[in-house]
Amino acid sequence: MGWFSKLLLPGRLRTGPTALLPARPDPKTLLAVAQLADPEARTDGDDILAGGSRIESPVELTGEVLAKLGVPDEERLWACRIAAEGPLPVDFFDKSLAEGIAYRLGGWSLCQGEPLDPAEDGGDALVYLPAVPEPEEILPILAESLRHADAVDTARWPEGELIEGVVHVPVRRGRVADVYAGADVLVTVEEGHRLPPAAQTRWPYLTEVAIARVSPVARTEQEPGEDAEPAGAASGAAADDRTEDVTSAEAAPGPLDAGSDSEDASTSTSTGVGSDAEGAQAAEGAEAATSRDDATSRDDAEGTEGAEDTEDTTDTEGTDEARGALLARAAVALALADGLRGIAADSRGFQIAEAADVLPGGHA
Repeated sequence: MGWFSKLLLPGRLRTGPTALLPARPDPKTLLAVAQLADPEARTDGDDILAGGSRIESPVELTGEVLAKLGVPDEERLWACRIAAEGPLPVDFFDKSLAEGIAYRLGGWSLCQGEPLDPAEDGGDALVYLPAVPEPEEILPILAESLRHADAVDTARWPEGELIEGVVHVPVRRGRVADVYAGADVLVTVEEGHRLPPAAQTRWPYLTEVAIARVSPVARTEQEPGEDAEPAGAASGAAADDRTEDVTSAEAAPGPLDAGSDSEDASTSTSTGVGSDAEGAQAAEGAEAATSRDDATSRDDAEGTEGAEDTEDTTDTEGTDEARGALLARAAVALALADGLRGIAADSRGFQIAEAADVLPGGHA
């Protein structure tokens, strides 16, 4: 690559969707990942064509170029730029393609100058269906795969009906047809979407499909309606950011109580009675104060280490909980796809064959 090409490279990668990968991907692996988004993806020289987009061959990037791209902490990455070459099957398919490749190969996504770690958001599981399923078709599947709700939240679902542990809310307004809720998972059935490549390959005779979106119950507070977007809205039940006032409880300890020893030492000096016993007492007092200071320092250090260990444990537990919830939603999507003859996919439209496929870095 010439010096002029290297000069223009950061700008080209920054504007277009780009997957930044930790290692040079094997061409067969990269093609297999692309075919999860578009089963008809194929090689074209050193590039790959998928869904009206060209996945350009990997280019090695070093620290200087990465710093210009806003990724300063990496010494070397491999960039696969995605370039749209015609009408996209669905809006932002090229961006989803870059994010999906980065997600499955353990890398970053870059679009419009914003580096993104896709692993931070596993997203919703999707199920492409040839038509909106009737409640009688989908309810038995959800009754077996969802954790059951105990009752209907009438404030949120005034028209909801509890059927075998699943709350069914018929909407039939706008794009949303039905909503089904368990204890912690929400399934929203939408219609009227353009066909993604995976659906086009499966049902070439259809002009639109239905999508069952599997998301956390707590994510959406508004009731689904004509303008509702249950799967994409931010949760209104997020935890408060309140901080407790612990100043008084954790106030720093006062000065050590060694006043009597200091007074004795001062008195013996002023009166000229410098006996060995009094000197020994003063020395013992100083040693005791030093020992208490050392003990306090050790306690503070142990307390800091304990806090760090607790924080690490909390982070690990939070990560495990998030992975478990992601796997649970993927299992529901797979059950729906199997029972309704649909296609299970992750939030970026990449097909999944088993629940573990939704975890980041699966093809790295």
